[in-house]
Amino acid sequence: MKCMFSMVFLTISLCLNALEKPNIILIMADDLGYGDVAFTGNPKVKTPVLDKMAETQVRFDWFYAAAPVCTPTRVSCLTGRHPSRVNMSWAFKGALPKEEITLAEILRDNGYRTGHFGKWHLGQLSKTVKQTYSPNPVSAKLYSPPWENGFDTSFSVENSVPSFNPYYLTCGEFGSKDYLMVMDKAVKKGQRTGGFVWRDRFWEGPGKIHDEWLEGALPEILINQSLKFINKSVKDKKPFLSLIWFSTPHSPVVAGPKHRALYKDLSMGEQHWYGSITAMDEQIGVLKEELKNLGVSDNTIIWFCSDNGPSWVHELNSAGPFKGKKGSLSEGGIRVPSVLEWPAKFKKPISISEVVTTSDFYPTLLKWAGITINHNLIIDGEDVSKVISGKSKRTKAVGFQAPVMKSNAKDTKAWNKIGGRQMVWLKNGLKLISIDDGSTFELYDLKKDKEEKVNIAADNPEILKTMKSELIAWLQSCKDSADGKEYK
Repeated sequence: MKCMFSMVFLTISLCLNALEKPNIILIMADDLGYGDVAFTGNPKVKTPVLDKMAETQVRFDWFYAAAPVCTPTRVSCLTGRHPSRVNMSWAFKGALPKEEITLAEILRDNGYRTGHFGKWHLGQLSKTVKQTYSPNPVSAKLYSPPWENGFDTSFSVENSVPSFNPYYLTCGEFGSKDYLMVMDKAVKKGQRTGGFVWRDRFWEGPGKIHDEWLEGALPEILINQSLKFINKSVKDKKPFLSLIWFSTPHSPVVAGPKHRALYKDLSMGEQHWYGSITAMDEQIGVLKEELKNLGVSDNTIIWFCSDNGPSWVHELNSAGPFKGKKGSLSEGGIRVPSVLEWPAKFKKPISISEVVTTSDFYPTLLKWAGITINHNLIIDGEDVSKVISGKSKRTKAVGFQAPVMKSNAKDTKAWNKIGGRQMVWLKNGLKLISIDDGSTFELYDLKKDKEEKVNIAADNPEILKTMKSELIAWLQSCKDSADGKEYK
């Protein structure tokens, strides 16, 4: 009888624990700079949903994308590891290795439903059909889609698509003299004249292209797809992980009449730019409202951020007070807006002034889900659950490394013109940076000088020596990982 009672108690406990696991939604904007939302001080843009989250839940004032461009940051989100460890330090470079153990794989193995919606950019989605405008040919070696990396459900595109009418763009073909990064004319829903058909298509699984014409705002399309997944998960009483990776406001930037009208007194380019951001913000609100209707909003984590700083291809965007843009390891290239909501856990507004990064998603979310990491791959991220709760400070230093762009003056192909290496070691508010592969270094006290104006390296030789030594050791560790030593 005692044994039977223990078995019943264990079964009940396991069921209760499963029900208590938080749902997780990771939302990522694309090329949204620190200064491109109202809650960080932008005077023009309308982002009421994100503003309210920042005001009432958790706001991060010192949040970093793991890289200054999109692909590598996404690697960090799914693996907790710096992208250089998997040879994916730049856009379109490599594909997520099968040996990596993703956040989705671990959560799925522990009872979660998993879905990816939007921009993937971590490998090709087909072994035979060329999708994106990347120069890479279709290759089995570059094939690494969501469904082979832990996702049960996908509505995924290999790269960016227009932010309105995503299968069509009303200007010249990509790469031509008439191509526009930001639309300069009004665009109607479903318009299919005066331009060209975009190459990328959304995929729902192996060999399954979404072949229906997509119309309207891209954020609405993606949120609708995600909500189908969420509704089914809730109905089946399964905790879920939903990655909603917008390509808004990455170029080509397009907004529909409804959202442009909110900025009717501004230029046409500004109407499209700000309108596209507001369309994204609005749909995050739609998502939150549906979670409330389903009765799961309290125990659902929503964590929002951008994948890097603002793009160099136009000047409508903003890095806020920071120097540099996308592609640079200056603060403007990697410091991004971020907010987190989890009503069941965070009852009061919290402002986090500690460093947090996209690499921290992995260990932190697994901690909150009650899951122990049981593999030996090096994790660069830190479990910042206690940091967010105000019970501790960050303990891990943060390293960055990326190629250096040779051109970025509104060059549509600047991302592919790279050479050399830039690197950063961030520790206790001090930032060591080199943009010439370690030949020279600068040191900044970001707590006093967030604009990176005063190089204090000459006045702090011992600190400089220590931080350089730590950076070099980390770079070697990343190289060892990139050489496959952890997989052996």
